[in-house]
Amino acid sequence: MEATACRDPLVLAKQHGKQRVVLETDCLELVNLWKKKHSQRSVVDPILKETEDLSLAFHDFFFSYVNRVCNKVAHV
Repeated sequence: MEATACRDPLVLAKQHGKQRVVLETDCLELVNLWKKKHSQRSVVDPILKETEDLSLAFHDFFFSYVNRVCNKVAHV
């Protein structure tokens, strides 16, 4: 679910011609899978691959972990 929630906004950002994207999530496991570039078999691997393909459309792309406390806006 979190992987999809991270991928889908990238589709919108690409459609709107955005060039710089900072993607933040409070799911540390997902960020760790991303950093390993899918070296492990994971259920979310196909979604991470789509996310990676989409990320190539942007001039700058950053995917990072933020503690849930710092990600309050997303949970309101």
